[in-house]
Amino acid sequence: MSASIILKNLRVPSVIGVYEREKTAPQTLKLDLELSLRSANASISDKLHDTVDYDTLIKAIREFARAHTHELLERFTYALAQHLLADFPLKHIQITAWKEIVAQAPTDIAVRVNMAAGERWQHNAPSGFEDDRYND
Repeated sequence: MSASIILKNLRVPSVIGVYEREKTAPQTLKLDLELSLRSANASISDKLHDTVDYDTLIKAIREFARAHTHELLERFTYALAQHLLADFPLKHIQITAWKEIVAQAPTDIAVRVNMAAGERWQHNAPSGFEDDRYND
């Protein structure tokens, strides 16, 4: 048996962006999270200590968003996933972070990160990977 906690539409303010206008004030990010718990014991015990306390989780997410500034939504989402995996009893996490942008027309953009406990991003491309983005 496994158990997951799903949070949808959690709104958190954070200073994030590449452009100077984005770095002067917090923007509201919308987060969707799916947390796979290390244990499903709470399903049987009905005890808070056997699961992740939602209030503690949300407080940790809000504090992280307030305390960390990033230029890219990709970096914010990855760093938040690492932080939550380190601080809570999770096997896996999926985070989708949404940000409103105003470019040609107002729209929302999202970045999704899937990460297992103990997983770390590698700075180097996998063996045999060719970066051909400039060879179109």
